[in-house]
Amino acid sequence: MEDQEKMRFMVQLAPDFPLGELQQIALMLECADVFVPGYIPPAVGMYDLGGHFCGSMIDKVDLIMLPDRNIVSRLAKATTGAPADDHMRLAAAVLAFAQCLDIQIEPSIAYHELGPTQGSAAAYEELARFRVADETHPRLWLDLALERLDRIPPQHHPVTAAEYRDLSRPLHRWRCNYIAALKIGELELLSLTPVERALRLFEWMYNDFILAGPAAIFACHYFAPRFPRKRLIKGLRSAQRDRALAGIANAAWDITHLSDFVRRVNEGCTGDTRYLFASLDEGLRRIARTLFTTTTEDPSLDRLAHELKAWWPADQARAIANHLSEAMHRARDQSWYELQRSSPNTISEFIAEGESTLRAWSSTGVNPSGSAATGEPPSPNCALSQSD
Repeated sequence: MEDQEKMRFMVQLAPDFPLGELQQIALMLECADVFVPGYIPPAVGMYDLGGHFCGSMIDKVDLIMLPDRNIVSRLAKATTGAPADDHMRLAAAVLAFAQCLDIQIEPSIAYHELGPTQGSAAAYEELARFRVADETHPRLWLDLALERLDRIPPQHHPVTAAEYRDLSRPLHRWRCNYIAALKIGELELLSLTPVERALRLFEWMYNDFILAGPAAIFACHYFAPRFPRKRLIKGLRSAQRDRALAGIANAAWDITHLSDFVRRVNEGCTGDTRYLFASLDEGLRRIARTLFTTTTEDPSLDRLAHELKAWWPADQARAIANHLSEAMHRARDQSWYELQRSSPNTISEFIAEGESTLRAWSSTGVNPSGSAATGEPPSPNCALSQSD
């Protein structure tokens, strides 16, 4: 075998650059495996400092990190002087890693997630605290992550301006994902086998909704018999049906983080910008990785079937991949598009119908009106409008 030429390069670091500590942080992050790259990572791996130096200095690649709320909210909380737990230390390690390696951080979806439930003012308060966290010297985050501090000193942050954009209104993308999550929850509560739930979802997406890839991949994991899905949809069978809807809404935000990640990667695939998803949620990271092992370059979704075999029987994994591939590549009748154009209120109608179905469910088989639940799904007749 011919010897392959190895490229060598030298990096000159500032005298006070915390190389040894950053290597400890990298090992900490690698053990937790908090990152999901939206690109092919270097052979040395996502957490190797040399790989990052080579990418930024030799390949001139700009790396942007997209953290979810379980990271962003903990960093914002840390600036108040709150005591650190293991999750806050891991979030601190993520920030220290990004600061030391000049990785940009874009947390926008996390604040859109907070606004509808806690109000625009609360969202901007947390955004201001996160910006303070990002501007705080990496030394504090290194010390917090490496357990040299039990908290950081409270950090001052500026008062947010009142004329900012209203964040209390949900994103259009979230509303679409909420509809899909409502349907996923509805199917989970029906007396169906896991594979029947997945196939019914794909048919519904094709016939009545839209083929939402991230939502479909989320469902492929959530319905899977062996997937550790405990926290993907919280409270679905709660007697308090508002808790079930809150769990569905949270799942829709998880899907929105994934869909935003996919959108950014697809839009930036021809440039020098790369995206990195970061989460402390292992289940969400697994779903994100599946999204990036199944591409449009693989029309039969063979790689999806391979990935799903970890959680499904092999024949069912193949059936799911085949049905999803068929739905994605099947042409729609022109009447579907005509109906879509003539139904401007369909998003609101889908949401109202889905919420009503979830509210009516009862573990006793009797809905709130006193009549027995049939266990049959509703049959929506309208198509999705693309405008909100």
